[in-house]
Amino acid sequence: MTTILTDAERAAISRVAAGDKISLDDARAAFRRAAPKYGVEACVELQFMSEVLAPVPDLLLRAKYRKAVLNPA
Repeated sequence: MTTILTDAERAAISRVAAGDKISLDDARAAFRRAAPKYGVEACVELQFMSEVLAPVPDLLLRAKYRKAVLNPA
């Protein structure tokens, strides 16, 4: 099984989802590394980051992804 994000990358994205702006650079780097290889739809964390980095974010969609990142099944 292929791991899309490392534990550190996943943690950085979770911190961004929780409102920690300091982790944004690490989360952005994780997105830039993983999204081209696996695609934005590969996991909820990449979907969330695509919304965070979008020029005109869809706030309802971002809230859905934020909830999924913070409360994994």
